[in-house]
Parts: sequence; structure tokens; C-alpha cells
Amino acid sequence: MEEDKKVDSEPKLGNSRDGDMFSKIFFFGVPFTIPIIVTLTTYLFYPIAAPYNMVWAPLLLIYWTIIWTYTLLYRKYRGGVFDSERFEPTLLLKGKRVWLQYILNYGPLVYLIPIFILMYSYRMSIAMYLVVLGASIINGPSEEIFWRSCLEDAGKNAGVSETARLAFAPVAFGLWHTAFVIHLFPWNITWWISWGAVIFMTWISGLIWMWVLQRSGRLIPQSIVHACGNFFSIFPMILIMVLGVYF
Repeated sequence: MEEDKKVDSEPKLGNSRDGDMFSKIFFFGVPFTIPIIVTLTTYLFYPIAAPYNMVWAPLLLIYWTIIWTYTLLYRKYRGGVFDSERFEPTLLLKGKRVWLQYILNYGPLVYLIPIFILMYSYRMSIAMYLVVLGASIINGPSEEIFWRSCLEDAGKNAGVSETARLAFAPVAFGLWHTAFVIHLFPWNITWWISWGAVIFMTWISGLIWMWVLQRSGRLIPQSIVHACGNFFSIFPMILIMVLGVYF
């Protein structure tokens, strides 16, 4: 019974010795469709969202729908993604350079929590706390499942080396945030600075979380830290500092 579960959870390789073509297209092509679809579709909601400075809401809902659709699509046709070891309910890491994994994965919490307390905690209402908490709980694990777990399996099935997977996937993860910056940051002389800062920050985060997955085989620790980063920093910053939204 355990063997059956194990086999079912493993990625299903294609017949080609050079890798599965479906997985190649998925790994190298699908990530770049996400910012395009999110950017264009979000514009459809401007008439009802923009007057209330709520464009961030349809943007996130569209984004989550897309990445979960792609994740489940890949799971259906090639398996993998939801490997039991990746989703073992533990904060512990393992594997090579485990001490570095702990520093890189959990280290940011050392400064994120104090910054949240000093800059955002007293400026948020209960409603804002609930919205930010809910969005963080959804976004952190959702992004880790698609951008790390799903792309890692797609890259393996495509015959892409571990180093190449580590180099490519975080870049694609960073670039998707272009849609984020297009819709939420002001179009002025500082827009390119904001875009560059967001892309660089998310590229570094994606690089760390993918590296930790490859070394430890686990995803829960990154998902929790990712959600914490969204809660303590990213979402409050967007609402308060960028959009000036209070509710």
C-alpha cells in the first residue's frame, strides 16, 4: 500500500531520454504566461475595483486561480508535485548544509517581525489584520507549491539539471511580479526603481526557497516563512505605504 502511494506521488517521466516535451513546455513556457494573463485580466476589473483602490483584490484572486489551475493541470498529466515528504508537517530541515538552510530560510524573521511591530502593527485595523492574514495563508503555500514544487518536478521531467532548475525558476518567479508592480505601484519616475527592487527581492527569495527544497526535500518550512513574510512585510507595505489603503 505504501509502495503504491510512493509510486503515485513521483513525477511521471516521458518516454524521451532527453526529457518529456510536455514538461519542457510547462517548465520553460508556462511561467511567462502568468504575468501576461494576470496583467490583462486584472484590467477587466478596473471599473469596479479602481474607484475603491481595491485592484489588489482581483489581482490576487486571478493570480491564485491561474497558478492552482496550472499546478493541478500538471499534476493530472504528469503526477508529482504533492510529494509526501515535501509536505511532512515539520519545521525541521535536513540534508546538505542544513545549518545554512536554517539561516537562509528562517533568518529573515529576525528583522521582519520587529519592522512589522514598529511600522505597521499599530496602523492596521482588525479588518486589515484579517485580510492580510487570510491572503498570507493562501499566498505563501500556493506560491511554494507552484513555483517550487511544481516547477521542480516539471524541470526534472524535462531533463533539466538541478543547477539549471535553480537558475531558471527563481528568475521566472521574480518576473511574474511585474504584473504586481504594473497594477499596484504609481506610474512615475520611481516606477522602474520599484520594479527593479521587487524583481530583485523576489528573485533572491525564490532562489533561497528553491535551494532549500532541493537540499532538504521539504516545502512546509518555506511555505510558513513565505506566509510570514507576506504577513509581516509585503502585504502591509503594499496596503499602507504604496496604496495608502485603510479599512
